[in-house]
Amino acid sequence: MSQLRVPLTDVTLGAEEAAAAARVIRSGWLTMGAEVEAFEREFADAIGAQYAVAVANGTAALQLAYRAAGLGLGDHFAIPALTFVATMNAGLALGGRPILIDCTDENDLTLSPDDLECKITGRTRLIVTMAYGGFAPDMDRILGLAEQHGIAVVEDNAHAPLARLDVQCLGTFGMAACYSFFGNKNMTTGEGGMIVTDNEAVAAELRLLRSHGMTHLTWERHQGHAAGYDVLIDGYNARMDEVRAAIGREQLRKLPAANEARTRAARKLRERLIALEINGLRIPFWNPRGEPVHHLFVILLPPRTVRDAFRAALMARGVQTSIHYPPLNSFTHARQLFGSTNDDLPVLQSIADRLVTLPLGPTLTEEQIDWVAESVRLALK
Repeated sequence: MSQLRVPLTDVTLGAEEAAAAARVIRSGWLTMGAEVEAFEREFADAIGAQYAVAVANGTAALQLAYRAAGLGLGDHFAIPALTFVATMNAGLALGGRPILIDCTDENDLTLSPDDLECKITGRTRLIVTMAYGGFAPDMDRILGLAEQHGIAVVEDNAHAPLARLDVQCLGTFGMAACYSFFGNKNMTTGEGGMIVTDNEAVAAELRLLRSHGMTHLTWERHQGHAAGYDVLIDGYNARMDEVRAAIGREQLRKLPAANEARTRAARKLRERLIALEINGLRIPFWNPRGEPVHHLFVILLPPRTVRDAFRAALMARGVQTSIHYPPLNSFTHARQLFGSTNDDLPVLQSIADRLVTLPLGPTLTEEQIDWVAESVRLALK
């Protein structure tokens, strides 16, 4: 990483997170307890949700939310074809069958309501939205389709903590919303995740599911609030620990400022790239819904550009890039399971080989932004 002039992103941990972790270690209580409870309250308040349930990682958040939505063996669940594989794997683990939904268009890479409407069937049990790159999907139309067909909606908001749509945060539209605190996210605990909901019964089920279906946990028994426990349902071990929760509380306090810094950096990088006037270069989300939080900065290369050569040219100048994401139906695992039945994705198929993610983070400097833009110009010259 030291050889990179502009890394893809940065981890912004400081003295506050170190002190919080040390405080937990000194306390002698490391498993789920008071820090987790405080983190849940603070996260729910920040999002504007009634309940928050902390879990071990974002994938666990998705699987528990899908199960609480009733997804089971043979049920269909509609997901964006352009998302991280966890969105699909969480449902596969419950015996569901993913139905891949196309992107809206070259400018809007979120789930297409038109394609969703065409692919809903009587077996569709769940719709999963994904705030790709930190940008809001068309929640009005998606929720309308869900209500029309009586289908639950879970929001995959791994990219979008504190993103807003109209007067409310993403994450408060569906039955539940899931967040990831992986190391490259807008806020991080290393690993970790959160589920938010306004439904008390859903929150209660999620708490059972994350800890083996147990009615009382070790922390409650340690405090003398319970002498034993019952097991009500089959559950998982998906708990968050105290160290990560303490780090998460500090990261949450810094999140508004970090999101603002990302927004400023994204705006400047967009301006620099537009000024290059490169024919065929596209920067999606030029007119986004609501207030995005700019988790990713994605471009579409001009048609017929050799992406590997472009990325190699940037790396030669110390600029790290990535691809978010290979389409889900391109993976061997998905094709072995479903063959070519999920290939009706004309928009994604037309842009999949042009997607490139450029560096973005809250500490990206103007000098780095200029270097990235110049590197793009030289690579596409």
